Amino acid sequence: MRTSMAGLLLLWPLAAHALSWSAYDLGLYGISPTQHYVSTAFTSPQMNILQWDARCERDGAYVLISPRGYQVENPGPIMLDNRGNLVWTETRFGQVTNLQVQQYRGESYLTFWAGASYGPHSNGSYYMLDSAYEIAKKVDAVGPDVAGDLHEFKITDNNTALMTIYQDHEVACSRLGIDSSSSCWINDGLFQEVDIETGDLIFQWRASDHVKISDSYKGRGSEGTSKENSYDYFHINSVHKDPLGNYYISSRYMFTVYCISPAGDILWYLGGKNNNFTDLSGGYATNFAYQHHANWHENNTFTIFDNNGNNVFHNPSEFSRGMTISLDLTAMTATLLRTYVHPDRILAISQGSTQQLPDSGNVFVGWGNSPAYTEFTGEGEVLCNVHYGAGLFFELIDLGWVKSYRSFKGQWIGKPKTRPDIKVVGGQVYVSWNGATELAGWRLQSAASADATDEDFEDVDELPRETFETAFVLGDVEGAFFRAAALDKSGAVLGYTNVTQSTPEPTVTPFLSIIFLALFLLGFFLVVRRYRSTISRQLWKISSSRKISPQQYELLNSDEEPNIRG
Repeated sequence: MRTSMAGLLLLWPLAAHALSWSAYDLGLYGISPTQHYVSTAFTSPQMNILQWDARCERDGAYVLISPRGYQVENPGPIMLDNRGNLVWTETRFGQVTNLQVQQYRGESYLTFWAGASYGPHSNGSYYMLDSAYEIAKKVDAVGPDVAGDLHEFKITDNNTALMTIYQDHEVACSRLGIDSSSSCWINDGLFQEVDIETGDLIFQWRASDHVKISDSYKGRGSEGTSKENSYDYFHINSVHKDPLGNYYISSRYMFTVYCISPAGDILWYLGGKNNNFTDLSGGYATNFAYQHHANWHENNTFTIFDNNGNNVFHNPSEFSRGMTISLDLTAMTATLLRTYVHPDRILAISQGSTQQLPDSGNVFVGWGNSPAYTEFTGEGEVLCNVHYGAGLFFELIDLGWVKSYRSFKGQWIGKPKTRPDIKVVGGQVYVSWNGATELAGWRLQSAASADATDEDFEDVDELPRETFETAFVLGDVEGAFFRAAALDKSGAVLGYTNVTQSTPEPTVTPFLSIIFLALFLLGFFLVVRRYRSTISRQLWKISSSRKISPQQYELLNSDEEPNIRG
């Protein structure tokens, strides 16, 4: 009985929180609510903004997510403004991960991984899109039997790229604790540094050459006895490089961040079984588990996303956190400077990111396997908190049906070469322009013919661009052909839509209305008459079976209630 009561008390905070959920988080709009548009076939997540603060948009940066998963209608890269409105999306790459803005040779690029993923394996390429959203570079891993992995693509200050690789690798069974003379298999963790311009390999590091497989916190189970069932003991998920040429990598299953010298030697371990640092924060600076996205910053501070669990069924006492840690490499001490916890204490069992925003000083946390992101002040105050999936399916039980491997913010100027989109439906003109960040408003124009010149078009209306799609309501507008001019904040024209024709709405004359009403009344009369005749026949059968007298039958067929006893 005491055990049952203890379990109920443990679950009570979750139950109490669930009672406060909105229809969105209860899944009444679907597990992955989707926003559809009229002017374009593109879709975007329908965002649930739980908390918003104007300080989230002061730096002018956009939100970058890559929704994917079983319940995501159209996986792909997505750029949003700070109010959750779509700015840009693309479906031609399929599922992508790690969408972010990075610098290469002084220019900004949208970068991401695209390919196929299955279990710990993923095979794909890394893409760099220019301001027109065209492919400027495609980067691949170098060598036989290797492919780009979804976890990392980081451009360095030296114009090289860091990338992670997973490779099935044959090792002696004794390294896995198996008493066998035959070979066993691990899913090894590698990273490469590649010259973006030439595609040449600059550096490669393999975990199994430097790390004891027995240091892994992940049980082997039945893994390791075949190439098809290799043991995922390491699980590399981030790589960073400092100006001295040292590399910093995160291993999910070692609970460790490693510092690797330019020669490939391990200089120190942060966390895990071989931790080299004295924890000055009561153990909270080095007790991270299943972590992701370890990034080096100046003065030897690190940001890390601490998943702190990998169980689908959540223990209410466990939650994930963003972390900022300071290391003293002389005294070999670690100090936890700040933690960033979701207001609902989300436990993201995989994936996730912690980004230190350079201009505002805020910290942006993506909750990985849980479809949510949160922006904090540097001191930990929650500013903006957003869901893009129903909370019921990730706060109580984390199925990963909607997720984004990482979530970032980045400043971006997009100038698509495509035309803006336009469509006339139901007396309204809908316009949008995918990816046009300089778009501030729209000017609707009309003309009498499709081949009208610019001078023939007359201005009809002008509206500010407030969301991805803008709708003009048509009144008594002369001319059946329309186009829209996309305007920047100064009123200059950025581009025009194609010319589209307005289809007149079908109208019903008063004479036709009278005909419709007469036909309806006639049909109603015939139905009632048929129904009354059917009832009379059924009552006749009843009266015959009960030998009802003619007087009683007349009563049954009248408007009075009969009282038949016999």
